[in-house]
Amino acid sequence: MPDFDITSKKDVAKITLKSAPDRPGIGAQVFGALWSYDINVELISCTTGLENEQDIILVVDKKQLNPAILKLKKIIEEIEAKDLLVDQSVAILSVARSGLSKTPGIGARVFSVLSDAKINVDVVCSSTNAISCIIQAADVSKAEASLRQEFEKQE
Repeated sequence: MPDFDITSKKDVAKITLKSAPDRPGIGAQVFGALWSYDINVELISCTTGLENEQDIILVVDKKQLNPAILKLKKIIEEIEAKDLLVDQSVAILSVARSGLSKTPGIGARVFSVLSDAKINVDVVCSSTNAISCIIQAADVSKAEASLRQEFEKQE
């Protein structure tokens, strides 16, 4: 069975656009504005709230944080989002493997390991090959070690 790739990135910041309208075109407007300034978004997640609102959560490299904030402050006025929140104490933690989505129980294993290590997952985003979580940067070493120990059992 192929190895699991467990990686992290600490030099990132989470930006949340609170209570953005839940309608077509909002994502294009937000991410198009960042793209126009050559700002790379490393992770995207979204939560749907009540009354046709959503929180748009994105992660950028800390080196691009200030220009991202400046651009997004203009955008939140245009799209009528309620607030812009920034958290610089986070990291991206990923478990990846080709065909990961076809691995039964992978989510349960990842989240059980993190729970047992008393690590809170703030945001999760997944694809066919990876589960990526936003956690506190201070917890990265413990999270990586715990996940490696879990997945080495299987190897």
